[in-house]
Amino acid sequence: MKIKSAIIGGLALAFSMGSAHATQFVKNGDFTELTSGLGQLGYDTAATGWATTGYNFVFTQADQSVNGSYAGLSLWDQANGGASTWNGLTKSGTGNFVAMDSDFETAPLTQTITGLTSGKTYYLTFNYAFGQQYGFSGPTVQSLTASLGGTSWTSANFDVANHGFTGWQSVEVGFKANSTSEVLSFLASGNLPVPPFALVSNVSMTAGVPELSTWALMLMGFAGLGFAGHRRAKNRAVA
Repeated sequence: MKIKSAIIGGLALAFSMGSAHATQFVKNGDFTELTSGLGQLGYDTAATGWATTGYNFVFTQADQSVNGSYAGLSLWDQANGGASTWNGLTKSGTGNFVAMDSDFETAPLTQTITGLTSGKTYYLTFNYAFGQQYGFSGPTVQSLTASLGGTSWTSANFDVANHGFTGWQSVEVGFKANSTSEVLSFLASGNLPVPPFALVSNVSMTAGVPELSTWALMLMGFAGLGFAGHRRAKNRAVA
């Protein structure tokens, strides 16, 4: 039993080490690193590693964007009289989020991902939600598309109530790389009355295969299980 427990513990360690050492391919996925850069994210503020020419903004809280002369841009929420009870935080409660206008000056939010292996599958995870700019009224229908290379994922159409907030949704989707460098993009879609906003936060992408060191530990564990089974069989035969 001690041997079996030790082996199982080793397997658990192998899996946990594989997760802990998984390579992160997205830079600044929580949008907390900000730099100045006209024509980047928003108009006056850029999120390091990301680019866009659209009407897209970084928010540190629901009722205030951080984009220079557009600092008055806000979203309906509990803090400013919205109908929802959203606290203005991301799903994880940490980091910032990007609000992407899906009708006015619509353009994707992009990041070039490097260091990929062609033909290998990578798993993209992120949180998203939909809301409306403060000062505008009327229900909207909104969706979000995430793309990597030639593959895309599109959310369902969300019916967003007047001054409403959908709540955060979580998604994990696998993409197969076609080359060592691919463009990751998010694009919002929505209808009148404007402006509907899609929100994106906590973006992450890791490889779908354990590292070599993890495989070594796993193989050692499987070999140990085989040895333990052989030993039990031998002891029964002797008895």
